[in-house]
Amino acid sequence: MSDIMQVLGNIGSKVDEKMLDLLAVGASKDFQEVVFHQVKAGGKRIRPALTITFCEAAGGKLDDALSTAAAIELIHNYSLILDDIIDDANVRRNLPTTWKKYGLNFGILASTHYREAIEEGVLQSPKPLDVSRIVADTIRELVEGERLDVLFEQLPSDEEYTERHRYQNVNLKDYETMIGYKTAALIRAACEAGVICAGGTPKLQKAAREFGWKAGIAFQMADDVLDLFAEEEKLGKKLGKDIYEHKLGNVVLLHSLAQLSDNDRNFILTILRSHKPTETDVQKVISLLKQTNASNLVQEKAKQLVEDAKKALKDFPNKDATKILETLVDFLYQRSF
Repeated sequence: MSDIMQVLGNIGSKVDEKMLDLLAVGASKDFQEVVFHQVKAGGKRIRPALTITFCEAAGGKLDDALSTAAAIELIHNYSLILDDIIDDANVRRNLPTTWKKYGLNFGILASTHYREAIEEGVLQSPKPLDVSRIVADTIRELVEGERLDVLFEQLPSDEEYTERHRYQNVNLKDYETMIGYKTAALIRAACEAGVICAGGTPKLQKAAREFGWKAGIAFQMADDVLDLFAEEEKLGKKLGKDIYEHKLGNVVLLHSLAQLSDNDRNFILTILRSHKPTETDVQKVISLLKQTNASNLVQEKAKQLVEDAKKALKDFPNKDATKILETLVDFLYQRSF
């Protein structure tokens, strides 16, 4: 674990500098404080690490992928700014969210600026047209994933479109569709973009996509477990955030609802549909979830996905880089934060 954190830290320091450079383009000095906030709040930098390491695995160099890796991480942070606005979230990584610190207007403006900073990074890529296509497709998928995530929420709304399309029930197929768009698509893009920057073959691009998709699904499943059962200080956000935000799109919840009694299942759904769940309510829901084997089922599924993802690495020429990728994908589902 310490080795992979060092790798992420080394890559993160290079990508952070590049992201700030991209965000600074066209931003007035006082607005830079706003647009820098999300990036300076930190993060594990998993996605740019995947881009850079896949580039190296396919025979390229770090410098070939740095601008693209920065653009990929800016997509992630762009989506977080908007996600926090949609979810009315006040805290991320133990700091105020961008919109909470600077106001809704400037949160929206910051996210718009991020979209152009992403394009700036794409233009600096060795293969800007190919990377641009991936970025455009992936952002559309992120939007669809966020749309489904919102429609999986159980709190009644006064918005006609939301009420007309809201999911009263969510099954595992619905869930995998949503996280495929919202989480796995960007991780897949990070992997494929790295191979493209190295000038890798279509075969290696396909292998990177397969790795990224399976790793992305495993990553989100692990994240769902952490949301409910992690240590709050390590997690950097409130435990049970999905419950407070009325989200039915959590795989632990879905497995648990299938196992619990009618009374317990109805209690959980009532809490998810209540306007302001209390801390006592959330703790009781978590206690009920712990009575099931849902967490074990999810972790076993994530582990199998990770093992399958590793098989996609066999044809990459740089074996030192593929070892890092194997360690990194293990970290995705074994992490505690």
